[in-house]
Amino acid sequence: MDVFLIDHYDSFTHNVIDWLAGSDGVLAIHCVAWDDAPGLAKAANSHAPLVISPGPKSPNDVPPTMALLRQQLGLVPILGICLGHQMLAAMSGARIVRGQAPHHGTARRILVDAVKPGLLAGLAPSFAAGVYNSLVVEAISLPPIWTINARCDLGEVQAMSYSGGGAPAFGLQFHPESFLSQGADVIRANWIAAVQAWRSAQESASQQGMVQ
Repeated sequence: MDVFLIDHYDSFTHNVIDWLAGSDGVLAIHCVAWDDAPGLAKAANSHAPLVISPGPKSPNDVPPTMALLRQQLGLVPILGICLGHQMLAAMSGARIVRGQAPHHGTARRILVDAVKPGLLAGLAPSFAAGVYNSLVVEAISLPPIWTINARCDLGEVQAMSYSGGGAPAFGLQFHPESFLSQGADVIRANWIAAVQAWRSAQESASQQGMVQ
């Protein structure tokens, strides 16, 4: 299954690729730089799932990726990690603000919403994850098309899922690919399951259209 990863020249990009690719060959990862206009056009036209990488910038510093997200949200599955998570929130109208403290290479407690766990379904109610950020999504400004699935012990948003209809989308402030993070395999499996369910629905709708 083809997946396009939009790279923001982050040192963790290759770790994200290795984590997503796994050893089962389910996902074929195509890496495209955020400032590669032809590559972004190819990603947009592919109708393939998108993964938005971490990065050293803020959402406003990477308008090509923001434009891609505005175009594709609800049309194809999207997973945003760290900066990618913030981009999903920002392009939906939320504010990105300074966190209570910068955390770079720190293991923090992630507290999962028991009722709406999103991509974290199947994980313990509290687990450790690696965080590398100084910016966070301001929870109060997050529009209702997003559901908060987890916060850290400081109350800051750590996971969210798109509830606006269409294809699924998820944001993770923490780094699931980090060696500091627990539950990486579960999160990857949940992402793959969400993508496969979306694809099955697309194929079923296409077949029904052909029959009619």
